[in-house]
Amino acid sequence: MNYVELSAAISAYTENTEDNFIAEIPVFVKQAEQRIYNSIQFPSLRKNMTGVTQSGNKYLSAPSDFLAVYSLA
Repeated sequence: MNYVELSAAISAYTENTEDNFIAEIPVFVKQAEQRIYNSIQFPSLRKNMTGVTQSGNKYLSAPSDFLAVYSLA
């Protein structure tokens, strides 16, 4: 399915052919893509790091490209 077919399917499913609604379909698609991207953890975005703990310091330094913790062991 390409983008034109997706837009037509959205319009058909909602039974709405109003110009304002059709003009907002790209926004719907972009928001759906962002929601999917945010809910999936891609292995290519993971990175293993080694940290060093110090007495009296309860924090670990984060790498400069840090996004979020996947796991800590």
